[in-house]
Amino acid sequence: MKVLSIVNLKGGVGKSTTAIAMAHLLYVKKLRKVLLIDNDPQGNTSRTFECYDPTIEAGTMNMLLTRKSKENIWNTLYEGIDIMPCNLIMEAAEKQVLLDTESAQHNRYIEALREIENEYDYCIIDNPPDIGMHVINALVASDQVIIPVNLDNWSLDGLEELVQQVKQIKVLNSKTELAGVLITNYEKSVTSEAAERWLRERSGQPIYHQKIRHSKQTKDCTVYHKPVTEYSIRCGASQDYKKFIEEYLKQEGI
Repeated sequence: MKVLSIVNLKGGVGKSTTAIAMAHLLYVKKLRKVLLIDNDPQGNTSRTFECYDPTIEAGTMNMLLTRKSKENIWNTLYEGIDIMPCNLIMEAAEKQVLLDTESAQHNRYIEALREIENEYDYCIIDNPPDIGMHVINALVASDQVIIPVNLDNWSLDGLEELVQQVKQIKVLNSKTELAGVLITNYEKSVTSEAAERWLRERSGQPIYHQKIRHSKQTKDCTVYHKPVTEYSIRCGASQDYKKFIEEYLKQEGI
């Protein structure tokens, strides 16, 4: 099972959209079995798959507390996609973990995922825009990290800090690597072209060739609780995510 973390310290860059689109396309187009882990207390990924319940302790927060995964997985309406949901109770669970000074705090996810490593082809973790203990656990458990970025100064300024965090994680898990930076919400302009040129030529990071265009449908699809790649298969973002999956798999030698 390949474990991927979708992460950025800035919100609104398309982390959930990317995680959901990747899971949907890997299943629908490539027939891969996927586990989605919603690691964000806002629960946007859980809502998309109609697995959000704000009142119960379930899913990712239980995995953080118990180091168990199998009992915290929910089925979705898609046969090949399961999910570990999340809600705001995660914040209380994280505080409880931080108070536990007698056991390791950073390796809870990686231990839990060993239970199911032969049951899925991919595990995709959708992370919030912070670096709390649940995000550190996700990064430690990940083989690869994908960073979605918008071409604005705030996103680009935060990229270097996040890359340093990923490098520090390698001390805890030498397998963790930055797979690439994915440009999202792209709109062509003189400014965006200059920002992209800087990112590709001077950031020193691997940048995916494929960009994800700005599409109104990426917001509209959330109302209907569907991946954008199902809600509007012909929109620019959906077409770009299809090409991105091909680029990603080619990079993996698949």
